[in-house]
Amino acid sequence: MTDPYRSPEPAGAPRPAGDAGYSDAGYPEPEAHPPARRSDERTRRPAAEPKRSSGVSAGVWIALILGALILVLLLVFIIQNNVSAQFQYFSWQFSLPLGVAMLLAAIAGVLIAGIAGSVRIAVLSHRLKKSNRSLAEVERILDR
Repeated sequence: MTDPYRSPEPAGAPRPAGDAGYSDAGYPEPEAHPPARRSDERTRRPAAEPKRSSGVSAGVWIALILGALILVLLLVFIIQNNVSAQFQYFSWQFSLPLGVAMLLAAIAGVLIAGIAGSVRIAVLSHRLKKSNRSLAEVERILDR
């Protein structure tokens, strides 16, 4: 009688002779000369399948729909907040509808953030180019 909790013996392991608990059905035939394995075959993983993207056009359509929705919401905000408000900036005095003034302030904020982000990107790009030049110089020295 076979023990269901016993782990199977590895392929090519010696089988006890005359033991009724062992059958030939559970064992593969031992190979005369097993194929030689390179050490990297055990650690190599199969290549992952590339992710399939739905394409650029789907992203563009989603962005257009979201942009249109935001514009409609902004239009509703401006129409509902059409109360005129007085503004002073240094010596200038002017009046604008409150919704328009808030929209202009938001646009100014986005422009300032964009300028600051562009400066940061330029600084990081300069650092990257500098480090790439240094790396190329080190590689050139090591290749001598």
